[in-house]
Amino acid sequence: MVELDEIDILILRLVIHDCSLSVREISRLLQKSPTTIAKKIQRLRDSGVIERCEAILDYKKLGYNIMALILINVEGAHIEDVEKMLSSEPNVRAVYDITGEFDVAIIALFRDVDELDRFVKRLLKNPYVKRSVTNVIFKAVKDGVNIDVFG
Repeated sequence: MVELDEIDILILRLVIHDCSLSVREISRLLQKSPTTIAKKIQRLRDSGVIERCEAILDYKKLGYNIMALILINVEGAHIEDVEKMLSSEPNVRAVYDITGEFDVAIIALFRDVDELDRFVKRLLKNPYVKRSVTNVIFKAVKDGVNIDVFG
């Protein structure tokens, strides 16, 4: 666990909201020198607290109208192989190795029902996939990468 001071927490709150802020903008907002802010951001990156900054896309605006949660039972010895294959699928947003009745859960996005149907049928052709259950997500009530750890 990485120890954070008050300035680290303020920096993280800012970059969680908008990771495109420059060091100069952050230093102005926090009334600290750009050198101090740059060093702190580099330390947060080096320690792995900040893994990366990425754009968050609105997939509906790009024509991806269906989000699905797909639960998969896999032949035990081949779970990692199936997870690796799923990770390379362009429509797959997330792959989770889970406990319980199913072995793998994925979140995937599709333009339409036909695209989802083709994906599921292709998935079920994999000899290590025993069965799957597909749930269409009507609405994402909360869908974010980060949680409010600084409450």
